[in-house]
Amino acid sequence: MLKNSRFGCGILVLLLLLTLVSSGCGSKYEPDELSYVLLIGIDHGAENLLRVSYLIANPQSMAGGEGGGTGGGSDKQTDSPIVTVESPSLYASMNLVNTFIGRKISLMHAKGIIFSEAMARDGSMVKLIRTLLQFRETRGTAFVAVSKEKPEEILKKMKPLLEVNPAKYIELLAATQKYTGFIPSEKLQDFYNELKVEGINPISMVIAESNEKLPPHTGQSEYRTEGSYEAGRLIKKGGVELEAIGAAAFKDDKMVGELNGDETIIYSMFRGKFERSVFSVKDPMDPKSVLSMDVSQARKPRIKVKLLEEGAVIDAKLSLEGNVLGALSTIDYGLPQNRPVLEKAFANKIQKEADALVAKTQQEFKSDIMGFGMKARRLVLTEKEWQELNWPVLYETAVVNVEVDYKIRRTGTIFRTMPSVNSEQGVHEGENLR
Repeated sequence: MLKNSRFGCGILVLLLLLTLVSSGCGSKYEPDELSYVLLIGIDHGAENLLRVSYLIANPQSMAGGEGGGTGGGSDKQTDSPIVTVESPSLYASMNLVNTFIGRKISLMHAKGIIFSEAMARDGSMVKLIRTLLQFRETRGTAFVAVSKEKPEEILKKMKPLLEVNPAKYIELLAATQKYTGFIPSEKLQDFYNELKVEGINPISMVIAESNEKLPPHTGQSEYRTEGSYEAGRLIKKGGVELEAIGAAAFKDDKMVGELNGDETIIYSMFRGKFERSVFSVKDPMDPKSVLSMDVSQARKPRIKVKLLEEGAVIDAKLSLEGNVLGALSTIDYGLPQNRPVLEKAFANKIQKEADALVAKTQQEFKSDIMGFGMKARRLVLTEKEWQELNWPVLYETAVVNVEVDYKIRRTGTIFRTMPSVNSEQGVHEGENLR
């Protein structure tokens, strides 16, 4: 008994000694000896292979507020610095920056990597993504984006209006997918995984500089959906001079096309990653009016693939639900006879857009970005059978049947819509009268 107690005490002492030895900082550098990168921009170089830009966190701006003892003047240096170097590799660029920045470069807090469109289209982007994920400081949760302008110019526009801390702005920008749906949710690790897996091709968000010009008024314009724009074509003025909307579609290692905001939402619905968005649609019972709804995914999509002698047949069912936010007309969609009309009209709209996106991926992109091939892989037993199937070619002629189910859950806080007055017909909207 005494021997057992001594043995237990010895183990306890040994564990305590191990905790003392293993405790402490895991890095040999103190935080004030490191310069933390928030964003990386990568492009082809002019006199070397790569031109790499870094948006580096400024400790003064990260620490806080507009106040302080500096007098609040405009000369206060709180902007996050941007440095650009040309080098033969990404890691060589980090070493070159170390020669003049004053602190050792660290990617541990990098929240995004932006590549030029030229690199995305010639395959250089994919090669660098593989290299990035080999580095232990790279975060797999960082977003990956394709820029229409030079990446260093995009980094210069990262000047948030509502955030003192630029890191917070970058996080929130990438998170807009949760409530707009206009950008894909794929992160760096997701992009890399979809590159490796056969049966699916990756996509990434697109970011561009804003034109910051409003067209002259020429009278009442025509209806256009809010997601029909691509990055760089929004009609806006003010705020941050950037636009993150749409997605870049890839086939294998090269970018082959671009999705606008509406198409990106449909893509997310097929992938089961759509959370919610606001849709402004024409009122089915009053086409001159516009009606707005908050739509979310009711359940994951049901996708089935059948391999027949004449080709592949894909059946996809999208289940959505939503709330009516408001309408310009006085039609009450809370009434049992009106609600199915709106549900059917919106389901038909989404189905048409889904059919158009599928046709675009088959004919223009020739790329299965929706991941239908992941379902088809389950139908074969061996890798040899999968290779003989040749899914990339088979997908181009596959028959895709899309079914959309949409249910309205709420129609607003007004219990009954008030009757409207027409000078010629008098009071109408009779279905609300008792």
